[in-house]
Amino acid sequence: MFGRLGFLGRLLLIVLALLVAFLALAIAISFLARERRDQGAERFPIPAQAAAIVALLDRTPQEKRPLVLKAVSNERFFVSLTRDAPPDDPLLSRMPAVEWLVAQYLETLPGRNVKVYLGKRKADGLVNRLADRLTQFNQTPVSIQVSLMDGSFAIFQLRGDGSRRIFGIPIGFFLGVIGCLFAALAMWAIVHEARPLTALAQSVEKFSQDGSPRSIAPQGAPEIKRLVGAINDMQSRIAALLRGRTMLLGAISHDLKTYVTRLRLRAEFIEPSDQQARAVRDLDDMTALIDSALAVARGTLTSERRTRVDVRQLVADEVGRRSVDAISVSDQSFDGRLYVEGDAVALRSVIANLLDNAERYANHANVLVRKSRDRIELIVEDDGPGIAGGEREMVFEPFYRVDSSRSSSTGGSGLGLAITKQIVEAHGGRISLETSNSGGARFAISLPAAGTLD
Repeated sequence: MFGRLGFLGRLLLIVLALLVAFLALAIAISFLARERRDQGAERFPIPAQAAAIVALLDRTPQEKRPLVLKAVSNERFFVSLTRDAPPDDPLLSRMPAVEWLVAQYLETLPGRNVKVYLGKRKADGLVNRLADRLTQFNQTPVSIQVSLMDGSFAIFQLRGDGSRRIFGIPIGFFLGVIGCLFAALAMWAIVHEARPLTALAQSVEKFSQDGSPRSIAPQGAPEIKRLVGAINDMQSRIAALLRGRTMLLGAISHDLKTYVTRLRLRAEFIEPSDQQARAVRDLDDMTALIDSALAVARGTLTSERRTRVDVRQLVADEVGRRSVDAISVSDQSFDGRLYVEGDAVALRSVIANLLDNAERYANHANVLVRKSRDRIELIVEDDGPGIAGGEREMVFEPFYRVDSSRSSSTGGSGLGLAITKQIVEAHGGRISLETSNSGGARFAISLPAAGTLD
């Protein structure tokens, strides 16, 4: 029946179980408070009474003890004397907790032998014994045996609500405990029902990072199964569309480059020479633009070529190709290699794009590579004009260029930072843009670390 319930029905049933459990707990607490008020100040009435009776019997002569027994006995609390120790019955359940409790009240009466039995034969199995403790303790006689100074034994027979009279705890307390157990089970059921949604959220999050579909097994309520199946299909279709788009752009790029190559060959015959140079430069710019557009289309597909890449080594290689005076490298609190799982070619292009921007728009740039917990951080900051706060998100959009210092006259197609962001996010990373201490741009990249080696 529970398997046919929808997600809403399951949650309603779980919440209803929680309400019932907490209601039972509230009733138990209320009953416990009332019982405590009725009992007075004594916390453990039966152990205290038994200790007092033992002390009284020790001080009472033998011939007057029957009168004392009559005075302290009733139908729920019967006290008797025996000259010899009662024989042990291995089939009766002893109660070590109650024995310890009674012994605490007999501290002023040393040398006492205390035994407490539950007046029912031991049940077989752990579950049955636990049920006896919770239910039959209030219905089965409890026998407390305490030795006296003269070697005889006082035997206290309890009938009725033994738990309240021995421990000062009413039966309602155990109802509250059971209510808490049901509440814990209800909470576990909620977690169990929400597990498919958690797995689905993780799958969608990873898919949004690299575009690789991650199907999960449908489970849970019927609505959740249908949702999981629909999202699995949607991921597969989106991935197929991305692959198709990349193939289409690749084919278009190939054909366009063919025509550009033909035009460049024909441009060699253009007169005068200055017009020829302009035509060749325009064709080269067109080729670079086509390559950049194709790189944007392929930006989310870098996950197909994942290896362990040392970010520190990539930075050293790219910085080595540039002016030593214009770029400096800083390392902090780490001497080994810094690895990420990724596409080395794509990550190299990320570093190259950031360094190219720094060289183009600033006099000096500093590169910082460091490890922060389970992340590898790459920071490139320069002393250039910087980027205004309102444009810091726009610069990562394709073909967007800042008009002032980063205009088309200084070069660039407006695709470099868009490609950089796509590659970083495809590797599960983040990129942010802030203002450096010198007033320029500060690009910070954070990538998941793949481990370190010395």
